[in-house]
Amino acid sequence: MTPWPLMRSGLMMSDLLLVLVALGLIWALRRQRLQNRALRQEQAALRQQQEELAQLNKTKSLLFCALAHDVRSPLGSLYSLLTLLDLGTIPIERLAAHKEQLTYTLDTTLQLLDSLLNWSAAHLQDVRPRPKKLVLNELVIETLALVSVEAKRKRISLQNELEQSYMCLADPDMTRLVLRNLLSNAIKFTPEFGVVRIAAAPKGAFWEVAVTDTGVGITDADRLRIFGEAKLHTTSGTADERGTGLGLRLCKEFVERNGGQLSFQTQPELGTTFCFTIPRATDALTEAVPARPKVAAG
Repeated sequence: MTPWPLMRSGLMMSDLLLVLVALGLIWALRRQRLQNRALRQEQAALRQQQEELAQLNKTKSLLFCALAHDVRSPLGSLYSLLTLLDLGTIPIERLAAHKEQLTYTLDTTLQLLDSLLNWSAAHLQDVRPRPKKLVLNELVIETLALVSVEAKRKRISLQNELEQSYMCLADPDMTRLVLRNLLSNAIKFTPEFGVVRIAAAPKGAFWEVAVTDTGVGITDADRLRIFGEAKLHTTSGTADERGTGLGLRLCKEFVERNGGQLSFQTQPELGTTFCFTIPRATDALTEAVPARPKVAAG
């Protein structure tokens, strides 16, 4: 018969072994969980890198397509015209007729190149906004002056309805691009003798800027395509103006990078209003100032 002290010692050893086995299992399970967590994090990081690479490749494809179809063509036309001038095959009286179209083509091509450069910078270099205090009125007047040539060509009236000192906090270059694209688009889709207005009003911690035109509006079929991610969407203007579809996508991205939102309301054949919000500066609630002279064309 086994003496009691020996049995007790054996039981204690068994218990100790069980405890050691349990601790070993717990440690192994914990180590496995840590390894699984690290593996999931690595897989998530890899998926993110793959998505970023796919987006980068997509962006490059969009840029190359835009360059191939929308920059090469007008530059080719300009080269042909200059060649004819060198050969002396265009009479002087016809040269004056081509001058306005030549100026317009150069202007739109430069605007397109500017959009492409901003687009590529935003995607390939991770451009972050550099917010500064801005007087929105001044940027609007500056932009209206830039687009006034095309407005005059189509006899469109540009009306600046900003009558207050709208102080905002945003990246000035991004804001200029948004204003220029929205006003250029409004002119593009407005027929002769139409009207394009720009106004602003407070909306919480933001100013809401509205660009309204009396143009052709946006069809139901095109509403969902404007900001679509699948491919660029573009429509010819009322004077057969061409584009790449980059402008509104750039506007949306730059508005959102500055903390705002871009939206639109439209009625086919009656016109469209694009609105974007821009953060107000801390001293934005300033006194009203006399309205600047309206910029008008036509």
